[in-house]
Amino acid sequence: MINGIKMKLGGTTYIVPPLSLGAIELMQERISKFQVGASLESVGTVIDALHSALSRNYPDMTRGKVAEMVDLGDMQEVMEAIMDVGGLKRKALELGEAQPGK
Repeated sequence: MINGIKMKLGGTTYIVPPLSLGAIELMQERISKFQVGASLESVGTVIDALHSALSRNYPDMTRGKVAEMVDLGDMQEVMEAIMDVGGLKRKALELGEAQPGK
């Protein structure tokens, strides 16, 4: 299991690892245009990025399942978790310096 941030999505707690560098490279243009709830493109970016991240720890996770378990209120938190490449947010959560979402 790759280290990540615990998030409750669709009633289940998952360990959400950061995106791999390869995934960031492939999605960099879409990620750079991300705006919370601003467009359908941003919604698709969150779903695709979260699917890519979760697939690292849960290989059987489908994009459809990801789309059903995340909502507009989760978008910012999801993007922060999957972009935590350096592990700063995760480490702060582990030390109790930050409050985890849901």
